[in-house]
Amino acid sequence: MYSYISGMLKHKTPAAAVVDNNGIGYRIFTTGRVLAELSLDEHVTLYTYMHVREDELSLYGFPEAEGVQLFEALLGVTGIGPKAALSICAAGSTMAVYGAIMAGDVAWLTKIPSVGRKTAERLVLELKDKLSRHVSLAPCTAHAISYVALTQGVEGQAMGALRGLGYGEAEYSTHLKQALALLGPEATVEEVLRVVLRTLAQGR
Repeated sequence: MYSYISGMLKHKTPAAAVVDNNGIGYRIFTTGRVLAELSLDEHVTLYTYMHVREDELSLYGFPEAEGVQLFEALLGVTGIGPKAALSICAAGSTMAVYGAIMAGDVAWLTKIPSVGRKTAERLVLELKDKLSRHVSLAPCTAHAISYVALTQGVEGQAMGALRGLGYGEAEYSTHLKQALALLGPEATVEEVLRVVLRTLAQGR
């Protein structure tokens, strides 16, 4: 119903911003990180998603359209409601969350409050392919993968690449550790992957 709402920020609660637009105050739930960046009595714009239930209409908002797209994608995952989706969005920048999902980084996702291992695995399973095929999200996911590459070490990048190629952790774990020990701390991701893929192909 509302793509975005612009107006003066009149009030903040621990969970929501109240934005005055032509004399109407809209309560928009968002993350603590977003709220910390907003200043009272300043003009703000929040891209919004309206969540409709039988007994409630709630607005959820983000400073960029990609945040709403991520929020909506999360709501499409089995067992994820608005509170859980917002908690995941609050774990980092939109790019960081996209990157963790695209890289299959279950360890990063399980650090989010209320996200256990099964939920993290479900997020990756249900969203990874969907996000990569979503035309409107393609630029964001591409940047997200680059973000993950910059913020993870060689081992993390290699693990993400191997997952992306369809290998399970049980298949590559030992080979990856051996490759890292063999090549040493100066090894590049490409060198590590070359060794791991060669040993996997040889069936060792």
